[in-house]
Amino acid sequence: MQISRFPLWFLYAAMALALGACGSNKHFDMTTPKADYEKAKKMVSQHEYNTAAYFLQQYASSHPYSNYTVQAELLRAYAAYKGDELPLAETVCEEFIRRHPRHPDVVYAEYLLAMTFYHESSPPEKDQTMTMKAIDAFKRVISEHPGTMYAKDSARYLQHLYNNLASHEVTVGKFYFDRKQYVAAANRFQRVIRSYQTTPSIKEALYYLAASYAALGQSDDARQTSILLRANYPRSKWSAKAKAFL
Repeated sequence: MQISRFPLWFLYAAMALALGACGSNKHFDMTTPKADYEKAKKMVSQHEYNTAAYFLQQYASSHPYSNYTVQAELLRAYAAYKGDELPLAETVCEEFIRRHPRHPDVVYAEYLLAMTFYHESSPPEKDQTMTMKAIDAFKRVISEHPGTMYAKDSARYLQHLYNNLASHEVTVGKFYFDRKQYVAAANRFQRVIRSYQTTPSIKEALYYLAASYAALGQSDDARQTSILLRANYPRSKWSAKAKAFL
């Protein structure tokens, strides 16, 4: 099979760009391992995150046996994360964890991976695949590194993610409820009550669960759910609305 050729104007333009880059970009003249690492740190401190991430991509191949190589990997992951190159940050973190599972800073790589998933997660009304990945990653930090500042911070983000998931379940449940698919709706609201009791969505889930039971003709279940809602959240607007099921 014949390989199609690029037009000559394209090759000339590419050569001109390459020569221009070689002549003008001062960042990529690799020197000593320490000097290059410090150069990368300076780029990060000056918010040149994408430039730093690209620079550090070359670091390991230029300084494979340097004492700074492992730290350079972490710095590259951080630079990619801050530069909003989230798939790259994810890849670098996962590779670091795979290659250095017992390194003292692996907790940071695990935490940064969780934060990457967190920033890739979607609002409650959309698919929650990345939210679930973030939850699993934060749980790993908490279970494997208890007592660290990363575990404490992970717990805070974990609660926010649970709030999102609970809101997602309520949104889907209301979608079914509005279409009079009350069994499917009740299943969603029950999931919130079972799994996300510490979230703000619990009150709305209880109300709509009672409403779903009432619509299905299960008046005793509707009444018991309404009593539970009013006993635990007496000042909620959902408690006031639940009077209808008593």
